[in-house]
Amino acid sequence: MKQFSFFTGIDVSKLWLDIAVLSATDGIVYQAKINNNAKDIRIFLRELKKLLKTEITQHLFCMEHTGKYGNAFLAVAAVAGAEVWVELPLQIKRSQGLVRGKTDQWDAVRIAKYALRFADKAVFWKPADQTILDIKELQVKRNRLVKAHSQLVQENKNDPLFKKPLLALKQAIEAIELKMEQQLEQNEDACHQYKLLKTVPGIGKQTALALIAVTNGFTRLTESRKLSCYAGLAPFPYSSGSSVKGRTKVSKMGDMKLKVLLNLSAWNAIRSISAFKDYFKRKVGEGKHKMSVINAIRNKLLALALAVIKRNSPFEKNYTFS
Repeated sequence: MKQFSFFTGIDVSKLWLDIAVLSATDGIVYQAKINNNAKDIRIFLRELKKLLKTEITQHLFCMEHTGKYGNAFLAVAAVAGAEVWVELPLQIKRSQGLVRGKTDQWDAVRIAKYALRFADKAVFWKPADQTILDIKELQVKRNRLVKAHSQLVQENKNDPLFKKPLLALKQAIEAIELKMEQQLEQNEDACHQYKLLKTVPGIGKQTALALIAVTNGFTRLTESRKLSCYAGLAPFPYSSGSSVKGRTKVSKMGDMKLKVLLNLSAWNAIRSISAFKDYFKRKVGEGKHKMSVINAIRNKLLALALAVIKRNSPFEKNYTFS
């Protein structure tokens, strides 16, 4: 495990970064609030080195995953060679126990203490390929347009006043999808992975792109169980002692967008591939709940997706369920 002398907690907001630097021996040694932009972040890192007379490599920077608001710090940190740990906010919150009060400064201190306490479990952030970052941004825009289109269709399907807006939304969605494919062609590895994934039954364009995006080009979450857990598909038991005996079920914590796409992929596979169709009918006939069988197929599709990537070969059409 890499050893650090200082643990820096960063509370991220849209406009500011609240920072607390914790020494393993002397407690909090520095606190600051800076603007959330590249220029001020570079100045802060230079001042930190001078003030504490240390190298940036002696610091473990820890921040919550807040989407695009943390991108400025991550970009500057990557150039400076700093080690950054981007952690789930819920993970940090639940590790604190019973907490009273909340301010951005207190949150920065709590994040720094979390980094010190769990430094041995730190997962260092690595910059993603620019093509994949661009695809992620386009996915966010597409999801918003699809949601807006669905709402208008449901509420105003037969209203002639909404005919042109609906057509414009549909054209915008198609334009974004075309842009995503064009971006994908700029990355040879990602483009090859995309073609392999589309050979898996039920997996279409959007599911393939989503899998490439969440795995960062299959450089993370490369184990079936981990990817299943990330997507909220892994079943977990729920029992305690002799009184609590709940059903084994999937957790609600997961990537819901990926889960929805895999659900659609599972139904597509059942409709189009006889092996999946026969498996579904057989399990339902045995008394299994339909959604339990669908979840098994979703997990099977994830396993097949990882298999074609690892083997670097297309899906074999003569596949049969064991």
